[in-house]
Amino acid sequence: MALAKLSQEGVDAVRVEVLARNLGVSKGSFYWHFRDRQDLLDQTLAHWEQRELASLDIGGDAPTAATRWAHIVETTADPSRIQLEASVRSWARRDEHVARRVAGVELKKATVIANILDDVGFTRQAAQAWSEVALLLCLGWLDRATRDRQFLLAGPSLGDFLSELVLAASSRLPSAERPG
Repeated sequence: MALAKLSQEGVDAVRVEVLARNLGVSKGSFYWHFRDRQDLLDQTLAHWEQRELASLDIGGDAPTAATRWAHIVETTADPSRIQLEASVRSWARRDEHVARRVAGVELKKATVIANILDDVGFTRQAAQAWSEVALLLCLGWLDRATRDRQFLLAGPSLGDFLSELVLAASSRLPSAERPG
């Protein structure tokens, strides 16, 4: 419920009174679960962080790099996540603690992307550099998708951009280092 409120209206709307009213419970009973608003916000952030980190772990029996890449693209471009990601990053611009937690998730995502690129044949240095570019591309696409409905509906998909990026990155490598 708190993540939905954060996604729809931003961090200022994540308030005990509002959530208690929406859930049909008293404010007092809400405080059985949260010490105060800051505790509510901390737990909301922790839930978002846990969800993001779990989405990076595809698990299974040694999934291929292509399967892991498709999973990254799918989860990053999931329409139900786009507005929430924009709201969390907006919150992070206002709160240093949130910014550090978001940066930690971004670092983990960049590492996962670098590992995928490494597995397809990029050198470790190139994989790390291109993973940063891929992450920045994801963040830019998410930002634009939340501000421009026409872009979201008719523009290139995140998957299209990421595919082009990987192809462009591969073509810049010396022939001895090209994947495949």
